[in-house]
Amino acid sequence: MNKKEFQIGIEIKTRAGAILKPKEINFWGSTTTQKPAHLTNMTPQTPFKYYTDAILGLCYHKMNDFKFLPPEEKRFAAEAYRSLDTYTELFNKSAPRIRSLRKNSKTPPPISFELFEKQMTEVWQKTFTDKTVQLSYLTEALQVMADFEQTMQDPFLYQFNLELSEAFTEKLICFYSFLFHLRALVAVDHNAHTEDLSFESIKCDSISDYLPKSDYTVNDALLYFQFKKLSLPFVGHKDKDTRIEKLFVEPMIRHFNQLNHNACCLIEQLPKSFLSSLSVNELEEALHHVQMDWLLGSESGLLFKIREELFGLTEGYEKIFWPEFEGAAPKKSLSLNLFFKLNEKDLATESVAA
Repeated sequence: MNKKEFQIGIEIKTRAGAILKPKEINFWGSTTTQKPAHLTNMTPQTPFKYYTDAILGLCYHKMNDFKFLPPEEKRFAAEAYRSLDTYTELFNKSAPRIRSLRKNSKTPPPISFELFEKQMTEVWQKTFTDKTVQLSYLTEALQVMADFEQTMQDPFLYQFNLELSEAFTEKLICFYSFLFHLRALVAVDHNAHTEDLSFESIKCDSISDYLPKSDYTVNDALLYFQFKKLSLPFVGHKDKDTRIEKLFVEPMIRHFNQLNHNACCLIEQLPKSFLSSLSVNELEEALHHVQMDWLLGSESGLLFKIREELFGLTEGYEKIFWPEFEGAAPKKSLSLNLFFKLNEKDLATESVAA
């Protein structure tokens, strides 16, 4: 018989810091026989408004292919994950537009992709175990991603040609969602102990946390693109004046890359046919949409976001996402305890991506 509800208890153990640093997560279900003492007297609550706690628990089970749930809860858990976690839907909406931008270019041989997927899967298997997530192993994921990026000989940033297997991409989306909602829970706890929310609260945003000031990037990208077009008569033919190239064009390109690397990378990664087919006004709007589609609907965008989340998790969230708290007095380590119940009524509620 399939159950239409289930309970999850979560304990997030943290290290001291200006913003608490998660180090280990323990999960308990409705069938767990030996529950921790602090959960014994807790009664299940309704999930948070945006289901942050529920999505974290569901992502944990999804990363394990729901194998640690009793058979009668698996179907409901899988349905709940599809219903509440919006990042798969966002990916599927943006991915077709990313595929249309893919062009023939230098890409690593297939074995590189297979090796990367194998190595990441091994890290996940060590990290996500029965009732426990050992976050210390995720430093290995950073090294695996760094090696893969080096093999590609191309940065993840605005990379449109990377295409991984469908099953692995599905796990990547879940892994990102797990990391994002873990940070969101840390933010919820931080704000709960803040005296003046108008000045001291922190928040999570699944766009601006990774692409801050994207409008500025568009403006700089347009300037860079126009400069490259205007400089073409001086450098793009065999009778070019090397003095102009050495003394003006090359120094200007270096300055562009130094002052706004993201803008230059965006132009360099896009197909020339795409850039030349649009007017200036059309290109301005298209560059904004392309950034969002890359972030939400590409494998490289997923890897970029995951890397940012992993850096925050290992080095301290304040160093990556909340720099205004760098140097703040450290909070004492503690455990964040959550216990909630999910049922069919929750799945009828429309969820919203943060």
